Amino acid sequence: MRFQRSDRGQALVLVALGMVVLLGFIGMATDVGTLRYEKRLLQTVADSAAIGGASEINYGDVTTGAQAAAVQNGFTTGANGATLTVNNPPLSGPHAGNAAYVEVLATQVNSTYFMKIFGVNTSTVQARAVAYLGTGPACIYALSGTATNAIELNGTTNIQASCGLIDDSSASQALLNNGSGELTSRSIGVVGGYLNNGSGSISPTPQTGIVPQTDPLAYLSPPSTSACNGVVKIVTTSQTVTPDGNCYDLTIDDSPTVTLDPGPYQQIVTNGTPNVTFNPGLYTIQGGSFTINGGATVTSTAATFYITAGTVTVNGGNPVQMTAPITGSYAGVLFFQSQGDSSAAAVNGDNTTTLTGALYFPSAQLTINGGNSAAAYGILVADTIVFNGSDSFNDDYSSLAGGSPIKAAMLVE
Repeated sequence: MRFQRSDRGQALVLVALGMVVLLGFIGMATDVGTLRYEKRLLQTVADSAAIGGASEINYGDVTTGAQAAAVQNGFTTGANGATLTVNNPPLSGPHAGNAAYVEVLATQVNSTYFMKIFGVNTSTVQARAVAYLGTGPACIYALSGTATNAIELNGTTNIQASCGLIDDSSASQALLNNGSGELTSRSIGVVGGYLNNGSGSISPTPQTGIVPQTDPLAYLSPPSTSACNGVVKIVTTSQTVTPDGNCYDLTIDDSPTVTLDPGPYQQIVTNGTPNVTFNPGLYTIQGGSFTINGGATVTSTAATFYITAGTVTVNGGNPVQMTAPITGSYAGVLFFQSQGDSSAAAVNGDNTTTLTGALYFPSAQLTINGGNSAAAYGILVADTIVFNGSDSFNDDYSSLAGGSPIKAAMLVE
């Protein structure tokens, strides 16, 4: 009996020791599980901060954007040893040294629970994320927040878009297909509602009630435009026109062959059947109109046209081949009208008209009449857009070193 009592005592000691070890493992598992949970939360912070920072690359406030996104996810720098490090370009990884990428390191000191009995009072958790600006999902934007028929299709219009369409209007009839035409896009998002008013079709079915999108080209800085040093009006014969500090009020009549150099113009108007070549560069149209009438043969390569205040009209008839630059501040941008200018723009094309680049009229209505020959890529960003003809909008940005001028932040690490 004494041997049995001693044996029972040893068993109690072993059970007690086993319980201590078991509780230790349970405590460690609890702390590890808690830290893994905190790590997931911290990774969300790092991901959102990297995306927020990358979204601001074109605006020059990457760190501010990253910090704001972190705060929106409940992360406060300095609280409980929390730190947020933003590196543009990244300091490590496959994208180290590339200023097109943003690296974020989020660190948080967390208290332990059961592991304190082993002298471990805190544990530091870190998460890392890298994001960059890639090509945005849409290429057609109506920016008006309130307009009825902010995007309108009339007649037998057939619009085919390889990219997405965004309509920012909150009107109950923000998007209208008013006829027997077709609208086909990769995706269609509308803040308000839409109406298919006829036998036409809209595909896919628009997603309504989306969050309003910001102007995707708002980052573009307007070029400097000084006051014109006199205005020279030219009814031209065959020649090369080079601005020399004057703002030319240029009218091209009859059928000359004319080459224009970039620079300031008051307006440019073609009449008759001239053959006009725009050399590469930036053209500022200061206060007047830019009008290509139907008899002109027009070629521009690597040219951007900035309109300070005035109408833009491009009429087809003879070949009109205009292409935006592939590099520089205005890469991918063909027409850029100043903010606040509500002067309407119209493209009255045909199958000999090819406009490659963004048509950016942030405060004005853009009307597309007739058909245009399919370009490698096409971008429309305007206050409101009216389609009265057929057109295709492709999304092949391979010619642009930086891809589409419309960007979206994307995670890569």
